Amino acid sequence: MRYMILIMLVCLSLSAQQKYKFGVFPHMPLEKLHDVFDPVAKDLAKDVKRPVVLMTKPYYKMYKDELNAGLYDIALIQPFDYLQARKEQGYIPIARRAKGLRAILVVSKGSDYYNISDIKDRIIASAPAEAAVTQMMLVAFKQQGYRPLDDFTISYSKNHFVCLQKVVNAKAVACITARRALKYFNKEKGMDTFRTIYTTQKLPHALFVVHPRVPKEIREQFQNRIINWSENAEGREILDKGNLLNFVETNDAEYDKVREFIKTKE
Repeated sequence: MRYMILIMLVCLSLSAQQKYKFGVFPHMPLEKLHDVFDPVAKDLAKDVKRPVVLMTKPYYKMYKDELNAGLYDIALIQPFDYLQARKEQGYIPIARRAKGLRAILVVSKGSDYYNISDIKDRIIASAPAEAAVTQMMLVAFKQQGYRPLDDFTISYSKNHFVCLQKVVNAKAVACITARRALKYFNKEKGMDTFRTIYTTQKLPHALFVVHPRVPKEIREQFQNRIINWSENAEGREILDKGNLLNFVETNDAEYDKVREFIKTKE
């Protein structure tokens, strides 16, 4: 009996080793996230001849903790999380979204809010506190002469969709989010009811990273598939399905801009 149990444990261990764990930060509801990124996982598995399993968590902090513990072999992460993941686990950047990331502040089109000053002393919804766009907008508020936690009531949300829904439901006058999240939300809901009243400066966007335990050959195969999505029909279908930007090759030095930004927060 003990011998049989040992064999089963060994088999389970080998099975786990034969899969690459693919993490995606929870920037949208989990159902939508799987809808968009399950096809990505299947595509990534084609060259490496091994299953790639999508994994995530319902909250940013939970995902970040698993990332920094080295759970994921390959992961799509936000730029601020990259710095610690690099420090803690040595994650290697392989591809980033082609355009820069900007945080936007949106309100309902029919509202009377046109400037940051118009929403002072009101409730502003936001993506999670840990989200890059949240941190970017709070710094922007300070640069505009506001004290974010004194001049506004910030209602943090589980993800971007929840943030935008708060404005739709009149539970907040504005939402701090990102352009791609807004575009995907509008497509899913069949609406176009938002107006952008402020846009921050840009930083390097979300990126794919690979854990250093993954062999270089496999890392390069992942990278080649990702940066070539825009060059073939199957890849373009993946990008279109999730309203994703195309990805380009990246390196650690490009995220020095994020390191400099972090210093402005301190």
